[in-house]
Amino acid sequence: MRWYSRFWRDNIHIMKRRGVRRTVARGWWGYRPEKSRARAPAKLLVAFAVLSCLLAPGQATAQGAITVPSTTNSYYERTANARALYLQGEQAGKNGAQGIVILDFGRPGYDGADFGTMAYNGAFVPFSSIATAVESYISAYYRWAPAGTSLDVAIGTNNSCGTGQPCGAIANCGCPDEPLSFFTWGAQLGDEVEEVGAWASSLREVNRYTDDVRVVAADDAEPAYDPAYINTYDVLAGYASAVDGKWPAMVDYGSADGFFWTESQLLQVAYGFPPDVPMPQIYYPFQAEQWGALLSFAKTQRRELIDIFGVLTTGAGTNPPSTAYVDMLGAAEGVTDQDRIPWLSTINR
Repeated sequence: MRWYSRFWRDNIHIMKRRGVRRTVARGWWGYRPEKSRARAPAKLLVAFAVLSCLLAPGQATAQGAITVPSTTNSYYERTANARALYLQGEQAGKNGAQGIVILDFGRPGYDGADFGTMAYNGAFVPFSSIATAVESYISAYYRWAPAGTSLDVAIGTNNSCGTGQPCGAIANCGCPDEPLSFFTWGAQLGDEVEEVGAWASSLREVNRYTDDVRVVAADDAEPAYDPAYINTYDVLAGYASAVDGKWPAMVDYGSADGFFWTESQLLQVAYGFPPDVPMPQIYYPFQAEQWGALLSFAKTQRRELIDIFGVLTTGAGTNPPSTAYVDMLGAAEGVTDQDRIPWLSTINR
C-alpha cells in the first residue's frame, strides 16, 4: 500500500518513513482545513492529500508504465477582460478540464490608489477587475463543465522586476508602478483570493452545481527576476499572513535554478510558508534535474520528504506535457518515492 492511502486513514500529519519525516497537511481537493493560528512558518511544510481522487476515469493517458493526467490550459493574461476570461472558462468546461488552471495577470503593481498587477499588455489592472474576470471564468466553467468535475483556479502573479534585478546596463533598477510594500500587496492578494473563493462556493450552492471549483493563488517565482529575494519573500509572507493557515494554497510555478538564490531560499519559496506548494515549470529536461537536486537537499539536509503537486509546460520548442511529466516524476521518485503528480498544465500566451 502506497503512503498516499495510508496517511489519510487516521488524519496523520507527520509520518515516519525510512527514518525520514514526511510533512503533510490536510486540506486539499475536497477537504477544507480548520484555520491555523500560527502566522510564521517554523519549518518547511507542504500540504498534500489523497492523490487517487484527482484522476477521474478517462482523464489520463498512459506513457509507458506511467499514467499521465490530462493537460489543462493556463494563460498569461494580457488584460482582465471579463468576456475573454468567460470564453477561456467556457472552453475549459467543454473540455471537462480537471486539475488546475493558472490565470497569470502579471507582476505586482500599484497605481497610487489601488493594488493590482501589470498585465502582459503593459497596463495596470486593479485587483477588483481581476476578481471580476476570474469570477467570469468560473461562471463559464460551471455553466459548461460536465457534472462532477473538480478544478482549482489559481490567480497568478510573478516576481519580475524585483529589487536587484539586472535591467540592461542598470543594476538594482526595479520597475515602475511597483507597490511600496510587497508584504501588503501579498496580503491584499490573499484577501482577494479568499473573497473570490467564497463567491465561487456560494455560486455552487445557489445553483446546486455538482462540480467543485476552488480558488487559490500562484506565483511564477524566478530567482533571476529577483536576485535580492526580498520582494519575493515579502509577497509570500504577506499572503501567508492574510490567509492565516494552509488554505487557500499558494502555488509556486517557478524554477529552481541555483544561480541567484540559495537552496534554503528556494525551499522557502516552494514549501516554507503554510500555504506553499510546488508546481515546477519543466520546459526543459535540466529543470527536472534541478528540482530533483532540491528534493535531495531537503531530504539529506533537512530530513524532509517533499512532494511535487504539478508540472507546468509551455509552447513549441520545449518539452511536451507528457515528457515534462515523466521527467519530473522520475526525478521525484528517485528521491522521495513519489509515484504520481496530480496536476499537469500548459501555459499559453
